[in-house]
Amino acid sequence: MKQIQTSALLEFFSKEGYQYNVKQEPTSSLLKTYTIASLFSPIKKGVYFFKGEKLPQEIKQSLILVNNLPKHTDSSNVFIIMEEDVQLVYYKFLTNMFPHTSNGVIAPTAIIHPNAKIGNNVEIGHYSIIEECEIGNNVKIGSHCKIHSNTKIGKNTTIEDFSDIGTRGIAWIWDEKNNKKIVQPQLGGVEIGENCIFASNTIIVRGSLNENTKIGNNTFFAPGCRIGHGTQVGDYVHFANNIITGGNVKIGNNSFIGSSAVFRAKVQIDKNTIVGAGAVVIKNTSGPNFTLMGVPAKEYQTKEQPSAMPKPKKI
Repeated sequence: MKQIQTSALLEFFSKEGYQYNVKQEPTSSLLKTYTIASLFSPIKKGVYFFKGEKLPQEIKQSLILVNNLPKHTDSSNVFIIMEEDVQLVYYKFLTNMFPHTSNGVIAPTAIIHPNAKIGNNVEIGHYSIIEECEIGNNVKIGSHCKIHSNTKIGKNTTIEDFSDIGTRGIAWIWDEKNNKKIVQPQLGGVEIGENCIFASNTIIVRGSLNENTKIGNNTFFAPGCRIGHGTQVGDYVHFANNIITGGNVKIGNNSFIGSSAVFRAKVQIDKNTIVGAGAVVIKNTSGPNFTLMGVPAKEYQTKEQPSAMPKPKKI
């Protein structure tokens, strides 16, 4: 388990200009060291952020970032009271302490095409294959990945283990006379923006003819996503686990796609769309700011500021 020094946390607050007050009960004390901990796995002597009213009873002798003091807490805990969103502060601090960035090392087992354009400080893991493509500065590529030709990856992007970027899709037509399938060659490429994260086992199919599959800036994919040929994904989109799109799907900026959602080919959804877990999207949205749920997916009103998947009001 990862531990932090209290001094490091307070130094970070000072550096960022955060104002705070420390609340200690008579039996509590500010320890030198705390363990980074989750509310879903509470421990003693942990450091947490908390937004609710009642802490889990297992949390004792801990340091807790809050906007408001919770009720009925153990008197051994210490609270740091802040005006800023404590979850945002907590995440920023952890990112500062445990950055997940390129180390600039290319593994000796990686195979790299001589005409590949590799930027500065690029990390490439063991047994990855890099074809004739373009990789921006500070990109991090894990082990056992394949980056196909005609792929362009923007700076500060992470591609994790066992991912395949620019693989071939399958499009075909029957030759009835000869009773066989005629497969269309896949001749396009992939364009990936900056500051993206593709978790393990991501597959992105290249464009089919003169098109490229495009992923916008600051877009995140959880493990196991499969993106069809020619799909266009906007900026600041989040894909949860195991999402599948058919070819030529369009997903607008700032959308959130829940786990195991499926998109029919050529479907278009507008910006700020939320797609519920397991939804099957078979038609275009009628505008931005809707939530799609069900099989097949239907449109519902979205909360003004949803924190996850809202309870919708059907229209």
